[in-house]
Amino acid sequence: MDFYGFTLLLRWVLGWFIQPKLTSLPKNTTTAEIAVIIPARNEEKNISVLLTALKNSTIKPTEIVVVDDHSSDKTSELASASGAVVLTGTALPQDWTGKTYALQQGISYTKSPILLFLDADTNPKPELIGKLIYTLNQYGGLVSVQPFHQMKSFYERFASVFNLIGAIGARLGEKNGLAFGPVMMLKRSDLEKVGGMSEVKSQLLEDRALGLLFKKNNLAVNTFIGANDVSFQMYPAGLKSLTQGFTKNMAAGSVGISKTRFLLLFTWFSGLVAAAWELPFAYIAWSQTGITPSMYQYILTIGFGVQFWWFSRKLGNFNFYLLFYPLMILYFLIVFFYSVTLTWKGKVIWKDRLLDAKAGLK
Repeated sequence: MDFYGFTLLLRWVLGWFIQPKLTSLPKNTTTAEIAVIIPARNEEKNISVLLTALKNSTIKPTEIVVVDDHSSDKTSELASASGAVVLTGTALPQDWTGKTYALQQGISYTKSPILLFLDADTNPKPELIGKLIYTLNQYGGLVSVQPFHQMKSFYERFASVFNLIGAIGARLGEKNGLAFGPVMMLKRSDLEKVGGMSEVKSQLLEDRALGLLFKKNNLAVNTFIGANDVSFQMYPAGLKSLTQGFTKNMAAGSVGISKTRFLLLFTWFSGLVAAAWELPFAYIAWSQTGITPSMYQYILTIGFGVQFWWFSRKLGNFNFYLLFYPLMILYFLIVFFYSVTLTWKGKVIWKDRLLDAKAGLK
């Protein structure tokens, strides 16, 4: 084995030390008065599913509020028909993002002492709310959940690398981890203590910013995987939507990641990139050089592939599609450099809005 191969082996070993801790919510449940706040913009395909799931919850929310963020579809009508209180979002103030301002309007309207923020595309199971309340009582601060990524189309599996990098970078399941926005529960009093949503109003990744704000004020942040508790289908509208979504998230994706964590993640990921294409390039070169791929190249590509599958297995239903992980990594790199370009220009697009790409870097 040459020096290059030895470095790849070391990077493979490093991966086992930084892999995400795929910890589920405790099984215990309890009850409390809670307000569920759902920011929604053009979510007619999802909102009824979510509100039906909330109706079937074993712990019934005291308040369910959907903040319609200037939708151009039937989001508002469907939410009203499902029995939720619908707030029509007012004009977006300067320096606020659409989601942070929608959450702010929901917070101002509700009265319950515990707040649950849910993305409109989440699908919670009946026990989720009870488990979240129990966990909040145990740990305090902010409790968040990264939903299980339920995918139906082939292109959706290209989210695998983003999901895994996000989980590792955010220290998913670790004590000092970062928050995930699709499912977040916290006490109203704690939110007021840290200064409220106005403290993160301009952030593209309001979940991460809110988690950092809680930690800055010595409040706990605990994050779990959705597993059997909550799932979502992130980008069912097509590859364009998937690309826009992850371009937006990557624009501010390094916020909150320590330099040491970033270096470790970069070191491992560079090995994954190299290993993923070691065998495919060997096959491409075969026709030109007549040299067949070596056992070393098979072991390298397959070894990193097995590791990639193991780390991702509980994040979504990627299944055998992870055999295509070299292509998934290539897509990730394309979106990454596209995001860098847009961030340099200062703008990204999400849900027909032009967003300040540098807002998440403040």
